[in-house]
Amino acid sequence: MLKSGAKVIAVCSAGINSDYNDSLWGAFHSLANLFDFKILFFNSFSDLYSYEKHDIGESNIFQLMNYEILDGVIILSETIKYKKVCYDIIEKANAYNIPVVSMDATLDGCYSVNFEYAHAMEEIIEHLINVHHYTKINFIAGIKGNLYSEERLETYRRVLERHNIPVEEERIGYGDFWSQPTKKVIDQFIASDLPFPEAIVCANDGMAIAAFKYLQQSGYEVPKDVALTGMDGIREAMEHAPMITTSHHDYYNAVITAFKVLESLLKGERPPKQSWVSSKVLLGGTCGCQEREHKSYNTLARELYEQIDDYNHFNEIQIALAADLTDNDSFWGVFDNLTKYADNFCSDRFWLCIVDDFLSEKEVLADIIEESSFKRIGYSTRMDIMLSRENGEWQGITDFDTSVLLPKLEEVLEEENNVMFLPLHVLEQTIGYVALVFDPDIMRMNYVYQFFMNISNALETTKTHQRQQAIINNLEIKYIHDPMTGLFNRRGFYQRLEPVYNICAKESCKVLVMSVDLNGLKQINDTYGHADGDIAITTIGKALSYVASDKHTCARFGGDEFVVAGPVENDEEGEEFYKEVLAYLDRFNEKSNRPYQVSASIGYVTGTPDNGITLDEFIKAADEKMYQEKVRYHSRQGR
Repeated sequence: MLKSGAKVIAVCSAGINSDYNDSLWGAFHSLANLFDFKILFFNSFSDLYSYEKHDIGESNIFQLMNYEILDGVIILSETIKYKKVCYDIIEKANAYNIPVVSMDATLDGCYSVNFEYAHAMEEIIEHLINVHHYTKINFIAGIKGNLYSEERLETYRRVLERHNIPVEEERIGYGDFWSQPTKKVIDQFIASDLPFPEAIVCANDGMAIAAFKYLQQSGYEVPKDVALTGMDGIREAMEHAPMITTSHHDYYNAVITAFKVLESLLKGERPPKQSWVSSKVLLGGTCGCQEREHKSYNTLARELYEQIDDYNHFNEIQIALAADLTDNDSFWGVFDNLTKYADNFCSDRFWLCIVDDFLSEKEVLADIIEESSFKRIGYSTRMDIMLSRENGEWQGITDFDTSVLLPKLEEVLEEENNVMFLPLHVLEQTIGYVALVFDPDIMRMNYVYQFFMNISNALETTKTHQRQQAIINNLEIKYIHDPMTGLFNRRGFYQRLEPVYNICAKESCKVLVMSVDLNGLKQINDTYGHADGDIAITTIGKALSYVASDKHTCARFGGDEFVVAGPVENDEEGEEFYKEVLAYLDRFNEKSNRPYQVSASIGYVTGTPDNGITLDEFIKAADEKMYQEKVRYHSRQGR
């Protein structure tokens, strides 16, 4: 609970660039203080209709909710098309005894506040019959089986029957709430053998606007030849010329009603399970009424051009942003470049939070190859704030427990009436989230969506480059190293030593080349097994690594053959190296308690690589000395 005593309410919604969402968010923002509520908005940019990989990544924002700090939950259920998300929220809230209100949909396990769509549709159809005296009325429904579509269709049937107007099925079509199916329905109406309709009622404004266009293209004038109505009161319908006759939802009163239901529940009272908010019919020119004064064509055109100009400018910024964010070798470059685009967050206070370990530059090759090991579904238990700004001041990097949502969230809510949480992800993989103080006067949700997707893609691209580099580095190491001993292999030996050898030849520096051959490997393998043979091989490798300095290159050429080479100051260094290797092996044999001795035949040469002497010739000379030592070893063994 906040020190001020204000209640913390989560508002869950989905979708962007919607009059519906914008109107409700604005109402929540303006009314929260009146009820002494603090709002935590949790919003996915997608409406979660398909619920495939992208939608799964979007929906993770609702997994972020910490019910222990909430006093109530409001779900804009109509915006969230995948209803399981709604029911998961309700189930978790109920487990914590937190009251839930569903807006614009009746769901089990919670209270509901619904718009009276049927009543508004009834008023519109009654107006067409009683005022304009239309009797040939067609209907364009939405998606067949959809609750709202069927409710509006049933209202159409009921009103016609009430006026003894026959309901002719050929006058009904399904436009699926969007443009293309609506065109097919208009074509069907035109081709029908029935008399042409006097009016067409559409189940939403989008279909009404599309119907107007297709009727006009077919040579019919609205409302001269046929009247037309819509539903929902979207901006495009209100500013259409002529204005679409429609209904407008009372969003402000809907939020007041939802807040009152929560307020009542928090007091221990029992309000009605369902509350209804009426919608207002707005009469435009498309039904045949005298249209109210509307914006002139010039005004609408100017506003449209301003919007296009603003959007073009935004796109230019996003192109520059994408270039800046991808032209980086590290995450720090991404975040540094982001500071130049702070205005795109559309908030004076924001926090960019990244899942823990996402920025790690150390990944094991096996984990990279195994895709499941780096998939991040949901949020980590701790988050890292990589970029934040409060009132124009950039803040430092910090990490925090994910359950608190933000460090010092209580302090933020004492000063602000809301914080909005929005997802960062690529497909189903979570990158993090952005928290910001929502201000309806400056928020451009469709712009924020593109901006955040740019950030997510840039971070994931940087992560992919990091993994690719890790794979290259790991493969390069494997390509030039012996997997058993960790020493260089023959390829790595030449790759590392040849440049050094050439410098020594140019500057007349001395070089040590040592040939080392493990004694009795076959006997150890045959008598004690290959595991002990491997121990003997790795012991020689450890001995060489122990004695060698950074200037030496140690390699296993294969089987029981090893080579060491590097610059030396004098001939004595070769003898010292030789003795130290033998001393290491003596110490190992004293402590190993193994039934065999690990020993090696060693030959070495030192000299200056001049007069065209090649590295291979040095190795050959060292080999010859090693073979002499090998002969003496066999003699001592009695062979």
